[in-house]
Amino acid sequence: MHSLIVRCKRLLGLEQRHALASASISLNVGSLTDIGRKRAVNEDTMISIVPEDPNIMAHKGALFVVADGMGGHMKGEVASNLAVKYIHETYYQDTSEDPQVALCHAIEVANREICRHNDEQLGNEDQEARKNGMGTTCVAAVLKDNFIYIANVGDSLAYIVRSNRLLQLAQDHSWVAEQVLLGKLTPEEAKNHDKRNVITRCLGTQADVEVYTTSEPAQDSDILVLCTDGLHALIGEDEMRSIAQQYSPEESAQRLIARANEQGGPDNITAVVVRISLAA
Repeated sequence: MHSLIVRCKRLLGLEQRHALASASISLNVGSLTDIGRKRAVNEDTMISIVPEDPNIMAHKGALFVVADGMGGHMKGEVASNLAVKYIHETYYQDTSEDPQVALCHAIEVANREICRHNDEQLGNEDQEARKNGMGTTCVAAVLKDNFIYIANVGDSLAYIVRSNRLLQLAQDHSWVAEQVLLGKLTPEEAKNHDKRNVITRCLGTQADVEVYTTSEPAQDSDILVLCTDGLHALIGEDEMRSIAQQYSPEESAQRLIARANEQGGPDNITAVVVRISLAA
């Protein structure tokens, strides 16, 4: 049933705004996904889980996931939906006391499940044909005990807006991003490179996947932004920061996606925006 709800929310394009207050933290959440201007299908999926049960919130925290599916011969929206489903279910069932460990494990489980679905569909195909199986990027964040835990695979990213700065927390597993880090491309060259859409890591194509993880102490008034490349590839960091600071999370998500569409909207576009307020 939950999978159906997530699916319906994604097709409608708008999730309800969440807000939760506890003794130490208050979260105001807005999220939106859009098909873009040049795609026939929306292969992005997102979820925002802010537990109403204070015990669950205390032990596991709030979970946010964004995934960007890739189709090949199969459907990318299936892969992204499976990623969100298994990350959500596995994270909240995991008994580890360490949110980072539980989040990484949840993504590894999602990867295996997508691989299993590919095996069922492409089990008799040769290795070349299997490259066309479905896959997905993902970025996930957990907010617990005034800490932000991030895990990602691919080029869906997470940022923190803090004190008029935008800090990228997730690691960009795209070919052009890696070339920029190596000093072989400038950021400007990367934006227009023929391989700008090539990712070097995703869920569903190999049995084992390397998950990038990091954590950051939350500060009062931090704004967490999770998004697919359909957004961050088209909007500069200064503009992303400015929009997130000026508007509520719900309106920020709407404006960010509108700006990406104004820039041509060549891809599906998804944003989750979380404003964090800490008790004094």
